[in-house]
Amino acid sequence: MTTVVKIAIDTNFNYFGPSRPTISPFVISYFDLHAGDIVIGFQDDQEWEGSIGYAPNCPEEMEWYLDLNGSVEYSVTKEREQGRDEGRRASYPIGELSGEVAVASKMLSDGIDIDKVLNYTRLSRTRLENIKKELSEQNER
Repeated sequence: MTTVVKIAIDTNFNYFGPSRPTISPFVISYFDLHAGDIVIGFQDDQEWEGSIGYAPNCPEEMEWYLDLNGSVEYSVTKEREQGRDEGRRASYPIGELSGEVAVASKMLSDGIDIDKVLNYTRLSRTRLENIKKELSEQNER
């Protein structure tokens, strides 16, 4: 049995209208989605089963969408809605930290001084020194 991916959508963010909300290229890549794949998109207290669409002639950030035309709509229980809100709030710091580590790694690998990277991230000097050391060790291999 195949597990259907569930993704957060915003029907207000679209190129082709609210029945085809845009999906970011990051989400497409993260879940390894392809045109025609069936997923469940959720927003607030609703879920829709739809298929992934791709329009290569659109701006890059708008190429992917969830086609909800003729899709099945499901109501979401208050408990599930609350769980999603709690999970979203709990994951923000982890996601932000991962993003800052990725940016700091790129900055350090490009030779930018640790003091400058400190100004643009919330990472500690110790963490930045460890990242720089790890990058140096990788380059030696």
